[in-house]
Amino acid sequence: MAKAERLAGTALGGADVRIDFEGEQLKAREGETLAAALLANGVEVFSRAVKYHRARGPWCLSGRCSQCLVRVDGEPNVTACTTRVREGMRVERQNAFPSVNHDVFATIDWMYPRGLDHHSLFAGVPVVERVVAKVAREMAGLGNLPDAARRPGASFASHETEVLVVGAGAAGLAAARAAADAGAQVTVVEEQPAPGGRLRTGLALPDAPPAGWVEEQVDRLRAKGAHLVTSGFAFGLYRERGTLVPVRTAERRLLVVQPRAVVVAAGSAEPLPPFGNNDLPGVFAGRALARLITVEGVLPGRRAVVAGEGPEASALADLLRKAGAEVVAETGLRKGPKGHLVKARGRSAVADAVIADAAGQERKVPCDLIAIAGSTSALVDLARHAGAHVAFRDGHFGVVVDEAGGTGIPGVFACGEVTGPCSANEAAAQGERAGRAAAAFAAAGGER
Repeated sequence: MAKAERLAGTALGGADVRIDFEGEQLKAREGETLAAALLANGVEVFSRAVKYHRARGPWCLSGRCSQCLVRVDGEPNVTACTTRVREGMRVERQNAFPSVNHDVFATIDWMYPRGLDHHSLFAGVPVVERVVAKVAREMAGLGNLPDAARRPGASFASHETEVLVVGAGAAGLAAARAAADAGAQVTVVEEQPAPGGRLRTGLALPDAPPAGWVEEQVDRLRAKGAHLVTSGFAFGLYRERGTLVPVRTAERRLLVVQPRAVVVAAGSAEPLPPFGNNDLPGVFAGRALARLITVEGVLPGRRAVVAGEGPEASALADLLRKAGAEVVAETGLRKGPKGHLVKARGRSAVADAVIADAAGQERKVPCDLIAIAGSTSALVDLARHAGAHVAFRDGHFGVVVDEAGGTGIPGVFACGEVTGPCSANEAAAQGERAGRAAAAFAAAGGER
């Protein structure tokens, strides 16, 4: 029996479709992500690393890492975790020879166990230097050029609003609702295909809004005429001539939003923590894994090690058990009473984990899934682009804000995990304060 399985009652309810995966017909479910479909069909290795050609599998499942890049219908470097399957889709893996499963270039990792500085390899040696450079270009990279030019007709649209909220997690939804309740015209841009943030994971988190809270906020926003953009990535915040926020939409269009006030509630990402072989397929970010189980209905392993601190680690272990996985160990990421994860082991996918106890004694735990929980990093880039101050406090970076969420930059507010770790209820409370302050700023014509 394959170690990955579809879970009854949780998968998306789309019709069955067929996709072409390197000449093999795979069954998928319309509406699910390509990453979920491949995992459900037993595909563990999605790509090979650019330099050492190590096996790579999905990690963040949110389009922020490069570990699930594949070629789709002749277009290279497509993120499988953000691409929805459709009938007849043609999928290939890339950056390997002759295949991703059996990549001869993986010998680079064996030949240079202490690392390879490709910038200085045979530098200054006539003829050899040029040959090595050519070989390096052939061996590395991110796939071949597209089969055909992208379709013409790139376009953009302008959109004016009083309050723009970037992010639709607990903080962003609370901010948008508070601003709308104050009478402001509100637009919300969410990078993921649906609002909710960590509340979409299905994790039973303490100090979080009750079930149905996300849907209630969205319904209230729509009733007040708020504009909600999902799968939209805000990649800048310019203030030279008024405030401009460019957004890349799901249709590959450029939406230029012109708000009077901006609330940055971008939340946090799940960085890959340092431990041995942390890049092996089968190592998943905790919230990403929870969404894969809860939203996509796919359990990618049967024997799991959960590594992390705080309530999310316990909640993830509980979710895995409810999904039918055996949690063979729970440990920390750093030295402490619970012990810590030392390294993952396996050839092309996780086969076991090495765990050290509080005294440093190591043991090997057979598993096919390692889940990293509670490790987050604030997504501060947008606020920094606007000029907001970012500080390192208590081991985390975060945007510095006042009680009302003000950043010190006129018309720019921030709330939630973008300011540092906080519970979902704390994020919502921050969002309400920031939303009211943003609405007041907009109502004053953009002046304090």
